[in-house]
Amino acid sequence: MAEYKFGFEEVWFRLIIKNLPDHPDLFIPSSVEKAQRILRMGKLKVGAARAWGEAAGLITKKKGQFLLTTLGQLIAHHDPDMDDDGIWWALHYNLARQGSPAWFYAFYCNEFSEVVFDRSSLEKELRSAWDREHENQMTDSVFDKLVFSPLKQVFEGTRIGKDFGLFDLRADGLIYQEPSGSKQVPAAIFGYALLDWAKKEKRQSVYLEKLLRPWGVGRIFRLDRGSLDRILVELGEAYSKKVGWISHTAGLNSVSLMDVRPLALISAHYHQLDGIEPQAALQKGLSEIRELEKSAKQMSLFQGGMRE
Repeated sequence: MAEYKFGFEEVWFRLIIKNLPDHPDLFIPSSVEKAQRILRMGKLKVGAARAWGEAAGLITKKKGQFLLTTLGQLIAHHDPDMDDDGIWWALHYNLARQGSPAWFYAFYCNEFSEVVFDRSSLEKELRSAWDREHENQMTDSVFDKLVFSPLKQVFEGTRIGKDFGLFDLRADGLIYQEPSGSKQVPAAIFGYALLDWAKKEKRQSVYLEKLLRPWGVGRIFRLDRGSLDRILVELGEAYSKKVGWISHTAGLNSVSLMDVRPLALISAHYHQLDGIEPQAALQKGLSEIRELEKSAKQMSLFQGGMRE
């Protein structure tokens, strides 16, 4: 938890995406001065940038160096300036999914249900969650510096907070979330999250109600039942049931899921932004992911041979 001494800003991720491929030593401790220069931040923020980048699924450490993940490579190829809202929804999901290293972010997005609240209400629930899992209770200093401050900085330093309706600290001192169902995530991005969730849960189908509970993708994207229904119908129609589809047969209200690489939907999303129709975009996405995985495997074998 100590690395989350700051919340990230959007520019941090842009600089990582653009510079890490040429500087795989960027987050090695001995290169901290280099990282400060390239990322334009202080030493402590370099550590925070690494922690948030890993939690968001953008970077990974492998054999003593840091690399862009497949997700990071997709962004670097299609949208290195990270202008598209869709990818920020995907990063939000990665930070909020179960098992996220950014535990306080994930708790807020799943377990905290108040729509209008003050800092003390959030503090009470976050402290309670921490104390249930740890022998030592959270101190005031830890909450102030390593929980509330970075959480607030993330929401205020990125579009995820106010623009996405997740966190808006107003002049009256209260924090507001927009009502569930008031924002719409792109169908392809929702498909990415749904397939990722299903893969981790080892599921081929799921009742809709579960998706709306804490740690379900509906809850993470702040959907209500109506908006969840709509996006699942859109997902099924757009990709001709090749990703998933909703069924209301006999009142079961469930969604069936196909065995598709989740990241193919991120690629498909970008191809659709280029004007390609959804089914063709999905095929391009599947091909792109296969090529990226093939290249990563070949690079790993090459590096292994060089060490020998």
